[in-house]
Amino acid sequence: MELSAATSLAQGQNPDQMYEWGLAVIRAFQAAGNPALTLLARFFSLLGDPILYLIILPVLFWCVDEKRGFKLGMTVLISGGINTAIKETLRVPRPFTVDPSVRISNASAPGFSTPSGHSENAAAFWPTLVWTGKKNHFGIRVAITFVLPLCIGLSRIYLGVHYPTDVLLGWAIGAAMSAVILFGLPPVSRYLASHPINDAVKTAGRSLRSMKLALAALAAFILNATGSGDTSMGGAVFGFAFGYILLTDGPETVFSAASGSLIKKAVRLMLGLLVLAVLYAGLKKIFPREGSEYYALCRFVRYGLIGFWATWGGPKLFIKLGLQ
Repeated sequence: MELSAATSLAQGQNPDQMYEWGLAVIRAFQAAGNPALTLLARFFSLLGDPILYLIILPVLFWCVDEKRGFKLGMTVLISGGINTAIKETLRVPRPFTVDPSVRISNASAPGFSTPSGHSENAAAFWPTLVWTGKKNHFGIRVAITFVLPLCIGLSRIYLGVHYPTDVLLGWAIGAAMSAVILFGLPPVSRYLASHPINDAVKTAGRSLRSMKLALAALAAFILNATGSGDTSMGGAVFGFAFGYILLTDGPETVFSAASGSLIKKAVRLMLGLLVLAVLYAGLKKIFPREGSEYYALCRFVRYGLIGFWATWGGPKLFIKLGLQ
């Protein structure tokens, strides 16, 4: 229905009837609202914002558990790539584009509407975060798994930046990703670890690094091919995976995020984030702008270097500086 509506919009037709049900739900949410509820909705919306994940992930990878940080990082990056690909394919306008009256003041939401990235990332990230860490209180983990993504998704409807169908689709994709990570990957990993090919590889004195790098390149290629020209997530996935493979699959000293004093971890985090900020802002200023024939390539390289710094450059520097 939304794809047809997007087509109608492109043809200059009035798509209001296509969105009326979703807009009616948004209006019903907002009719029951008040300043306190609006503030609460903004809070939960912030918990699903990508910038929060960009803060949590370096803390995890550099200061807590690099394996867990890598798993969650790939989850967020691949989720972002899938979300971009679907949005650019469907090209559904935001609810406030169809009806400006549903937009809550200062609610910012660039790009297209379907599916909800906040809902998708919340359903993929938070369950994976709480079920791959220490076995804390069961009730808390269940609440974070279900209640937090629920509140984040509902906040996006209340703020008028997504249709209910956007949120439902986002939840479905995110839940599928977290289910694969939590229940699908462990048995596959155990099977591969016990496969005879591992003994053959060890006997030959070789590693599976080339195969791992090929899989990372394949994932980046798929994200680039489906991203309608947006190569950021493809670059980030490749750089992030490439760096981690080099960091963990070799004879050199292995980085351990759990090691080191609290002060050393704080210095690691500040130094690492500083370089990330320089890479992000500096390369953006230096590289060609949108419209250049080299823009897509440079965007891939820029995000690839950021991912590579996070999983290889930073840890290697921390080891060299004695911060581990």
